[in-house]
Amino acid sequence: GAAVMTGCTPLDTTTVYSPQGTTTTIIMVRHAERDEGLDPPLNAEGLVRAQALADELQDAGVTAIYYPDFIRNVQTAEPLAELSDPTIRVITQLESADTKALANRFVDEVLADFAGGVVLWIGNTGPFIEGVQEGNLQEIYYRLGGTGDPPLAYADFTTFVLHDDAPPTITTRTYGGPSSLD
Repeated sequence: GAAVMTGCTPLDTTTVYSPQGTTTTIIMVRHAERDEGLDPPLNAEGLVRAQALADELQDAGVTAIYYPDFIRNVQTAEPLAELSDPTIRVITQLESADTKALANRFVDEVLADFAGGVVLWIGNTGPFIEGVQEGNLQEIYYRLGGTGDPPLAYADFTTFVLHDDAPPTITTRTYGGPSSLD
């Protein structure tokens, strides 16, 4: 039988501030396009989008890239990582399972280790468990104070600017053109 998850971590909903004297930027995107399967690589369209992400961010001063340990996330990060040599933080698939705990830990770690920097989260729309949790993109978006629709489409590009004295400024746009999978 399937195990039932109980006692899941609650999502911290307190307003996120950058440490005193700093402004921290967190950019959120979904991994690029891939074919179906358990842990598929990017398809041709996804490889083009991963390069578009690198082109978009090569001069943005990205200090760290975080992503769960799935081939599609790794490959989405690779072009930018090669251009800008940021710190890479890979989240294990086990750590990715409890997305609310992951969201809390990610925000705490970014503020502790990369305050004043620019951090990219390359996320996923799952694992989704009805009534319990949403995917890491959704939970991190909500943890940072996002309202409305999280960046779930392949072309979505959401930026949170964390201030030391005001709630986050949130901007959403698209990059790399429309996706055949959205």
